[in-house]
Amino acid sequence: MPNAFFRCRAFRLRAVLLHAALLAAPAVTAGETLVYRCTSPDGSIRFEANPCGPDAAAVTLRPSPSAPPAATKKTREAVVESPQAFALRQQRLAQIESELRDLARERDALRARHADERMALAVREPPADLKPAQRAAYEKARVREREGVERRQVKEMEFLERRAARLERERTRLLQPPGR
Repeated sequence: MPNAFFRCRAFRLRAVLLHAALLAAPAVTAGETLVYRCTSPDGSIRFEANPCGPDAAAVTLRPSPSAPPAATKKTREAVVESPQAFALRQQRLAQIESELRDLARERDALRARHADERMALAVREPPADLKPAQRAAYEKARVREREGVERRQVKEMEFLERRAARLERERTRLLQPPGR
């Protein structure tokens, strides 16, 4: 009797319709994400959750395996970066470039301000009516003030240099190919 069931015309029709429905279903499975790749008017590429125009191309993002297999020197393959990760990395690189430009302008302004402060300290004359003992005390105070200003200036420049170095390290890391 089971053979008669499988030979039944209705069963075969249902099997064909089920296969057709499975083939027509979207290719996105559990854990995968469907995004759309779009081109902006300025020519840049962006990825969005919804179709963003007539040129939108559907892209399926698959999650990376939790533990990639160990690669030897002979079998090392390039790790493919997801479009979302690539877009985020490019966005962060642009932010870093902007921050580095801002830091360079800030350093130049700081150097100019420091030069002005040093010049103001150098050309400042002591009052004319000081006695010799007062003049010596005034000069000591002036030297201490100059040293304090120089220490502050060095600290300000070191702070900017540390920020710039941190951004440079992050930029170098982001510019390396993924998987290295």
